[in-house]
Amino acid sequence: MNTEPVTLTRILKVSPHEEKTLRRLEFDPGLNTERIDISYRFTPGNVVDMGLMINDRINGWSGGARKTITLSENFASPGYQRTSIVNGKWHVLLGLHKIRRLCEVVVEITLYPKFPRWLKGDTHVHSVHSDGSLTVNELIARARQMEFDFLCFSDHNTISQNHEIAGINASLCLIPGMELTSERGHANLLGVTRPVVNFLPHFTEDDIAGRIAEARRNGARIGINHPFCHYCPWQNRFADHDWLEIWNGPWDGQTGNEDAFNYWHHQLCQGEKISAVAGSDFHKEKGLRWPYMWVRAISRERQDILSALVAGRSYMQSDDQTQLHRFCIGEAGPGDTTSGGILHVKLRTHKDNSVLLYTDNTVIVVPNRYGDVNQEIDVQDAAFALLRINRGPVAQLLTNPIYRG
Repeated sequence: MNTEPVTLTRILKVSPHEEKTLRRLEFDPGLNTERIDISYRFTPGNVVDMGLMINDRINGWSGGARKTITLSENFASPGYQRTSIVNGKWHVLLGLHKIRRLCEVVVEITLYPKFPRWLKGDTHVHSVHSDGSLTVNELIARARQMEFDFLCFSDHNTISQNHEIAGINASLCLIPGMELTSERGHANLLGVTRPVVNFLPHFTEDDIAGRIAEARRNGARIGINHPFCHYCPWQNRFADHDWLEIWNGPWDGQTGNEDAFNYWHHQLCQGEKISAVAGSDFHKEKGLRWPYMWVRAISRERQDILSALVAGRSYMQSDDQTQLHRFCIGEAGPGDTTSGGILHVKLRTHKDNSVLLYTDNTVIVVPNRYGDVNQEIDVQDAAFALLRINRGPVAQLLTNPIYRG
């Protein structure tokens, strides 16, 4: 897969009699572009303004204020609107404001392609828009400090936070959502600004099922949060969800993470394919070790990140000392299905950690020699394999399974 940017060059030659007119230079970014940079230059002594049109709609106009603009779903230069890079007719607009002599305008359009990469982030945080202690901007600053690539906003039964993030340019992907919160359990509805029209009431299982169905129709992804939490467990059927939050907050808290892991593993052994996630459920700083996600997505765009979560192309951890270099069968990683049978595990972790390989028929203790693990393991008799790293009984890292079939 090509990961290098491609630059398209368009040249326009104009004369003074074309002054005060607008010219368009067409290009098509294709289906696999994540970001576009557009720069232009022209013969000195003239004045040429610039704007952008996408499928016959004006996206923005910078006039002569800047010679380079950037556009992506997460960031747009001033004067332009953030957008995913859609296929179709794109036009660089050139306003020939003052053409005093023969003028050559050179426009360079650089297309940055999508390609698989590992992205770090959190699927579950709360702001002051519900019961969190930090503002949206403070949460973004915290995420940057932690070198996150994405952040999912999941305030309880409200969407006001989503309207705020809609106006923020950020170096990380800000994913809108809400946590549907009831006495029967909590569910994240992620990826759209308004997943449901009315948040309340949802007091019965049918009420909750109806809200989840509505959110899915509106394009949201559905996650069941902390299903075995001691305080607010999921009391509904496990149905119509995209993933299960098996790691909520610190592993040694009261959120029933071990019970959630055991339930998940049992379902996998029954032949179910259920993607698992971790969420910090962050409300305020407590000096705790919060879990976070690594997701293998083809871009930093919200739908690509959410699709990777749905597919289970991910792993979760809280131990920054652990570095997972390889967990694969051939080219297949977490969330993939392969016919291969030799699993390669390569990682660096604390020398006292236990490295455990779970399948549908056994748990294998992988030798950990002074913190370095580099093993090939025969799993051809297994239906799946997933990795868990523990410090005592407390999980430090968990992968989604690699399936065999």
